[in-house]
Amino acid sequence: MNLLRPSGLLLATCLLTGCTQWHYDLGRPLSRADIPDAEQNLSLHQVLTDLGPPQRMSATSNGYVLAWEHWQVKEQTLGLSLGAMGAELFSLDWGDLQTKGEFLVVTFDKQHQLLSSTLSQWANDGGGGKAIQPFLSMVSVVDAGDLVGKMSQHRWGWAFMKPLPRALNKDSSSDTGQNGIEQRGTPTAIGQQSLEMN
Repeated sequence: MNLLRPSGLLLATCLLTGCTQWHYDLGRPLSRADIPDAEQNLSLHQVLTDLGPPQRMSATSNGYVLAWEHWQVKEQTLGLSLGAMGAELFSLDWGDLQTKGEFLVVTFDKQHQLLSSTLSQWANDGGGGKAIQPFLSMVSVVDAGDLVGKMSQHRWGWAFMKPLPRALNKDSSSDTGQNGIEQRGTPTAIGQQSLEMN
């Protein structure tokens, strides 16, 4: 009877072919206390001193808008296979993606005085999936690539050295353009990214 317990554990270990868990924490955490109050007549300098550099900025008709974001992304995947038992043609995969974060949008007039500020917070199921693979292959059941890339301010210097055809669309940049801002994770077929040239 005692011999069955270790052999069962060994069998379960052989079936487990892959298990990953990734946690991403991007940006500085924000809270309701971080929202600048427009009634206090704050200047750009005071807001930047409190919040640091923004991740997004855009010109507007009467000034400009800045945005800060914080993301927590948790990606978990688990794969089971009969490969250790000689059946290389069958595997089961499961994946789950959870997102949580804050997005702070602050507008200023042309004299660099605060006009308004809005903080949105969320905690969502970012997606997931299950797969039964009758053939030897690897299928990704979750994809967090568009959520966990480098923060936009890490690319600003590089962005101004893009080849000329892309630079023509600099006003539509989702990070530093003049046609509005766009939250991370927005699909490429909509919003500012749909206006970029490749």
